[in-house]
Amino acid sequence: MPEDVTMQPRTADIKWSKGSIRIMSQAVSAREISARLGLAADAEFEQGSLMSPRNPASARRESSVWVLRSGLPDDRDLAEHVRALVGLVDGCREALAGLSDTCDLELSLGFGSENGQGGCVLPAGLLADVAGLGLDLVLDLYPPETAEPVS
Repeated sequence: MPEDVTMQPRTADIKWSKGSIRIMSQAVSAREISARLGLAADAEFEQGSLMSPRNPASARRESSVWVLRSGLPDDRDLAEHVRALVGLVDGCREALAGLSDTCDLELSLGFGSENGQGGCVLPAGLLADVAGLGLDLVLDLYPPETAEPVS
């Protein structure tokens, strides 16, 4: 091999994924959402509360927000997060249907990769389960950090 060619060792690409169910409403409080579903949220924010509680001058929330996380570590596949979330709310179909008139129901997913490559398969049956729960699918993709500032 010529001396001017150097081989860079392959580094492992660090990928992460997250999943949560997010319910937002201007008509139903986060506490009421918990009561109707019979589930405790991982995070609750009431309409009118401060976006940043430490800053009294911060904006106020326009909606109540109820969040239930998958509970899985970030290194698990995105489909696993979806399966876990479907399992957590599967017994709440009627309650979710009742909330859908006054709430936005979302299955919120996030994915990131250091090299910008990656993906997953969400099987048709799993997507049918999500649709059966009345959840919109929101997918946030996070690009890798750039070494140079973008102008």
